Amino acid sequence: MKKFCLCAAIFCLAAACFAENEISDFCQKKIDEFVTLRVELKSEDDLTAVEMIKNIENETMIVLPAVAKDFEQEKQILANLYFMEAYARILTKENRVQLRKNMKKRMNDCLELMQKRSEEQLSKWFYVSTADVTSYYMTRSIAATFYWGFKVKDWHKKALKKDKFMASANACLGNWNFYAPPPIGSNKKARQLYKNGIKGARTPGEKYMVYTYYSQFLYELGEKDECEKYMELAYGLELGTKELDLMRKCNDEGISYLQYMRNSSGIDEEIPEAEKEEDD
Repeated sequence: MKKFCLCAAIFCLAAACFAENEISDFCQKKIDEFVTLRVELKSEDDLTAVEMIKNIENETMIVLPAVAKDFEQEKQILANLYFMEAYARILTKENRVQLRKNMKKRMNDCLELMQKRSEEQLSKWFYVSTADVTSYYMTRSIAATFYWGFKVKDWHKKALKKDKFMASANACLGNWNFYAPPPIGSNKKARQLYKNGIKGARTPGEKYMVYTYYSQFLYELGEKDECEKYMELAYGLELGTKELDLMRKCNDEGISYLQYMRNSSGIDEEIPEAEKEEDD
């Protein structure tokens, strides 16, 4: 019996290690670096930030083929991160149609890869970045919101199956539960997810993300003192204050930064029929 238990334990440990190593150390390092850098970039002007993102992407993609464990997957993850960060800075009414096509290509490339890999082969970061791209791409009709919205939720849950305390997945699923109407969404679930994300945050960038998301969730619920506590924690990371100052300004004017960002991105707006494609 002891021998069986030992073998079972070794098997489980090996399976766990395999499940946590779908991507190379190089890819994980680049993700961690960029998750923090993109916070620092919030204090830069759009032109400078976009140029820095392009340079980082070019340098990373040159090295990636030689060091990747799964080049196709790692390329998608990193390309998603870089594209999403640049997207909000370059979006205008004039280029919205083309950017949406670019976003759709990112989403379709991810969905195609998802069909070619088993769940065990896909990284938590692949699921999270695919969910992010899809959240921005999906049409704003009620039918599309339900269809893609539940897929986004499922992908975040798959990421959390691999890492229960993954900061990004918990924060994004927390937002999902906060914005989804009951009984689909739940503030209670959202609160626990944010707390899990805070517990699992490893890098300064991850900590900043969960502190600020949770602070604005607390603001929405009228818990102003707790909101301020997490705002101060975000300031304490010393990654720049431009966005945090804007958050405080929004709160002083009676709006959460979460809602401000939704309004700015146009994510809640219905896409005009003329801009939709046949399969939208």
